[in-house]
Amino acid sequence: MAYKKQKRKKTLYKLLKLGFLSVILLTVTGIVVYSIVFGIKTNAESITQNTVLLQLEEHLVLPENEPVSLRRVSNAKELAIQDSFYKDIKNGDYIIVFENLSLIYDFDKSLIKNIKTK
Repeated sequence: MAYKKQKRKKTLYKLLKLGFLSVILLTVTGIVVYSIVFGIKTNAESITQNTVLLQLEEHLVLPENEPVSLRRVSNAKELAIQDSFYKDIKNGDYIIVFENLSLIYDFDKSLIKNIKTK
């Protein structure tokens, strides 16, 4: 009789262990599938225009009006060929254009690379 109880206990323990491992596996699988299907934004993608401007204001006084354009560079080599203003640009930098001011800003290093006034 004691042998049967001990065997049931071991079986129950194995089932609980298997159930726990299954829950963990399903959770991890769910996270991976979710990140693939819906895409998890990278740090660079989650940076907003306002975040870039706030960090840039630590270096210089910006015009009061909104920028005409603010974009993240993904084609640095092409830009560098077009104009000497872009000579030090790299992918991931930001080009910020106001009515009378253009600048290249490296957000990661918090560095203004170039400024041009019109």
